[in-house]
Amino acid sequence: MRHKMGYRKLNRYPSHRQMMLRNLVTSLILKEKIVTTEQRAKETRKLADKIITLAKKDDLHSKKIIYSYLLSKEAGKHLEEIKNKFEGRDGGYTRIVNLGERRGDGAKLVILELVKE
Repeated sequence: MRHKMGYRKLNRYPSHRQMMLRNLVTSLILKEKIVTTEQRAKETRKLADKIITLAKKDDLHSKKIIYSYLLSKEAGKHLEEIKNKFEGRDGGYTRIVNLGERRGDGAKLVILELVKE
């Protein structure tokens, strides 16, 4: 049974999984579009939406949390710029688009991107 399973483990140790997801969120904010597997994208989407919601609060505490989570200062500055286009939205800042299967191992690939409008 799947009761009380809060997240996907992604076959990683907790510290490795956390750093991998932080790296994916940072890349998503910088590039606004990344290609990854479906399971990683679903986990990254949760974290990215929380970070963007924090950025919309625009207070000192939120900024400190954001800059401590993201892996580069450039990503934090870019998030400050793009948060204005999400002012009217209450959530759903990311979109997952299916690409098909990866040739080597058959993993489902997706594009995880920030919604433009």
